[in-house]
Amino acid sequence: MIAALTLMLAQAAAPAAGAELPSEEDVAREIVAINKVLDKWNGGILKRDGKITCRLEESSGDQAVDVLRCGAMVACYTPRVDELDAIASSDASADERRAQMRAIMDEVQPCVANAEREGVRRLAFVRASK
Repeated sequence: MIAALTLMLAQAAAPAAGAELPSEEDVAREIVAINKVLDKWNGGILKRDGKITCRLEESSGDQAVDVLRCGAMVACYTPRVDELDAIASSDASADERRAQMRAIMDEVQPCVANAEREGVRRLAFVRASK
């Protein structure tokens, strides 16, 4: 799903020969609009069939934005899945496990934020190009 969206955005972002690139102002307007839509998204991640996947509780109303958020979270948490599993199955108290999970979430959050920021910019460029 993530690879398909990335390919779609890359293909759509490639300007046709002689096509005019969108202005930074148009891209900036799209970024603001996408971020407003992104604020409506509600969900998280979970492990299903041995893999990290997205748990969508409330769609943003824009499928590309939903995939962008989910893709960022899955991409950033997947490398930590073994560590998260070890915490979940440890003999530590529930409070200790929560604290350890929170520490990982705090470490992963910059990755998610960066992936989202890059995805929003790409999507805004595509949308401003139309």
